Amino acid sequence: MEFRNINTFLCVAEQKSFSRAADRLGYSQSNVSFQIQQLEQELGVRLFERTGKTIRITEKGQEFLFYANEIEKLGNQAMTAVRSPGDGARSEMGGLLRIGSIESIATAVLPDLLSGFHRLCPGIRIMVCTAEKRDVLIERIKNNQIDLFFDLNEKTTIPNLKRELLRQEEIVFLSAEPIQGEKGKKIPLGEIAERDFVLTEHGEGYRRELDRLLAEQDLAIQPVIEFGNPETIIRLVEKGIGLSFLPLFCAEEKVRNGQLFIVETDMPKVYMYSQLFYHKNKWITPQLKALLTYIIDYF
Repeated sequence: MEFRNINTFLCVAEQKSFSRAADRLGYSQSNVSFQIQQLEQELGVRLFERTGKTIRITEKGQEFLFYANEIEKLGNQAMTAVRSPGDGARSEMGGLLRIGSIESIATAVLPDLLSGFHRLCPGIRIMVCTAEKRDVLIERIKNNQIDLFFDLNEKTTIPNLKRELLRQEEIVFLSAEPIQGEKGKKIPLGEIAERDFVLTEHGEGYRRELDRLLAEQDLAIQPVIEFGNPETIIRLVEKGIGLSFLPLFCAEEKVRNGQLFIVETDMPKVYMYSQLFYHKNKWITPQLKALLTYIIDYF
């Protein structure tokens, strides 16, 4: 099985077109078709369904996509390893690790985490991708386009993925000024729901939980602004646009410094879990093992 054919397969799968893959790789379209046919003959399965000018990856092709990405990555790591001197120590490790993350963890947690890991393993390159939809990250890890991804949600399992529960996270109401109930009592949720809010979009686990708890009391919040990035939401809250409902870790420093305030309501406390997922068939390279160990220690 030739690396060239695997690389061509990955390009066709990404471009969803033989002609676009040929343009990107600098081959003729007939050359691309021939390489895919070679690969299909070696594997004994059809990788793409061809209907006129459109192609669709088959179920077997989707299964092979995971391993093709792994082969390409390991090939690149092998070349890096033999070209770079080193005794195998963490500080000498090289290569690329690909991380997926939801926005809240990417903006509030990853800067400190990754800067610490970089000091430990300066030769390892990190590529981070975020997505508004959790399903996008799940699909990428199943296709081996990323090595692992961070999620913030209820305890959950995903078929074919391994999970590490990292930490329980409290989700809180935040305000630019102190808001207190009468005689020190917690503020009724119905009163809070009447205020202006800046919220994440409906896809976030903690937004869904908020909507569920509101619905139990026949309440609803119509936010004045919805935004996917928690860091931007915090800036809008600071400007007095409205309250928000976010993981405490997103605003912990500002709460500690008196720039933002937690609003205590009579709604049951909401907790989610920082979780880490990676494919059960993933080969744990020394680089990935170093990162996984660091992440668990960090949390």
